[in-house]
Amino acid sequence: MKELESVIAKYLQEAHSFFKYKDSEGRDLNVVFVFENHPDYLTKYLSFYSQLPNLTEVVVFACDGTFKLTQNGLEYFIKHPHQEVFIDREGHERGIKPDVLKEMRTRILKRIGDLVKAKTFDELMLIIESEKIAGFGELAIYDTTMRIASFLKLEPDKVYLHAGTRSGMKKLEQRGLVPPGSSKLKAVLVDYLPEPLKKLRPADTEHLLCWGKEQL
Repeated sequence: MKELESVIAKYLQEAHSFFKYKDSEGRDLNVVFVFENHPDYLTKYLSFYSQLPNLTEVVVFACDGTFKLTQNGLEYFIKHPHQEVFIDREGHERGIKPDVLKEMRTRILKRIGDLVKAKTFDELMLIIESEKIAGFGELAIYDTTMRIASFLKLEPDKVYLHAGTRSGMKKLEQRGLVPPGSSKLKAVLVDYLPEPLKKLRPADTEHLLCWGKEQL
């Protein structure tokens, strides 16, 4: 439990930063973005979508993973690393291909009428899932849902698992802090989380488990 509490303290108290080589159009950027802590980053990242003028623009930016951040008084449009195509250290291409993002954008735009009717995060996510195509996996579905949900003012009420977050949940499972098999679920109810995590919003817990998976 002490390891978990330490990770939570770092998440809430330590500054968070990341470096971007390119902007959303692939132009050289070379800027370090700095935030008070991880929740500060999450708030600023998602607030871009919540402040857009209409749902059509939200869907376009959400599917592409593009958002705007302000640094030292200057505004930058960048891509979220989950959607950005790049070559990793092993020489493998990561991210989601532009044609896949374009097809998903087209599909979801046709469902705007259904999006606005969604009453919960779960309902919204089911709509996005129903339109998924090859190359647009569970992480992209969650990310896109979170961005659209921020505009519709819908919050997840459970912790959704995918990629790194699933690894983080597996660490908690191995330590006996969550029920056996939790890491294999699509989402984990807050009631089944250890007490320190119950104090965080599910969206923060999702982000923390992914970011802190190696520290748990």
